Amino acid sequence: INHILLLIASLNLLGDLYNILRFRKQLPAWIPIANLIALAGCAVAWALVPANAGLIAIGILAVYFILIKSYAHKRAPIRRLPSPATKLLILANVAVFLYQLWNGATDDPRRFVALGALYTPLLEQGEWWRLLSAQFMHWGVLHLFCNMLGLWFLGPLTESILGPLRYIMAYLLCGAGGMLIAFGASLVATTPHSLVLLGASASVLGLVGIQVAFSLKAFRRSGSMVAKAQLASMLQIVVLQGIFDLMVPEVSSTAHIGGAAVGFVLGSFIFMRR
Repeated sequence: INHILLLIASLNLLGDLYNILRFRKQLPAWIPIANLIALAGCAVAWALVPANAGLIAIGILAVYFILIKSYAHKRAPIRRLPSPATKLLILANVAVFLYQLWNGATDDPRRFVALGALYTPLLEQGEWWRLLSAQFMHWGVLHLFCNMLGLWFLGPLTESILGPLRYIMAYLLCGAGGMLIAFGASLVATTPHSLVLLGASASVLGLVGIQVAFSLKAFRRSGSMVAKAQLASMLQIVVLQGIFDLMVPEVSSTAHIGGAAVGFVLGSFIFMRR
């Protein structure tokens, strides 16, 4: 996790440096200097205190983004998008996790399955409701925090595009679709195996797929720089998630890829209909 946090901070700062260099004529001189200082801080943390470099780098990134956001808000105040459905989904995930804690289901696969996690042999027996219930369960506080952080940042824009009801339906379909694809992959694998799946990762990555479909259509229609920047941001999320999946073998990369793919197909269909 320390290495993943360091990687996230470094890639975010490098991605921002790329944009700064492209638009440096429109930006004050202190912004590229602040970016380089933040990158240097991450490098120094990695060299001197590698055991805590990830946490230090995330702290540096947070301070940097607070400065940038403050500057951007002074230039053009941003109205926060209303997101009642996103807040409802976050509350539902937190409530289910509290229920897990109440029942002692935080790290025991058998308890997870008893409370509603997806277990592939039971799915084969017809317990399809687990495709939905498993989306609201999490393997520990860190798992919940990372998924809810992603939902908090990705949800409002997707909700504003689709509307609350369609957004919730898309969220659930992406999660169920990603888990179903992971289930199918486990059946056709060279050595078929059983899986225990839980978490909102496939659902959240489904929102990435929907935003990619929306941004791609907007860019192809008008050549919008905003849509191009959004596509770059979504690609960065996909790359980071792929690296995380390679570093943590316990997660289901198939479910993550499946959720994003379902979101992209669903988003393309919705925007084609529009």
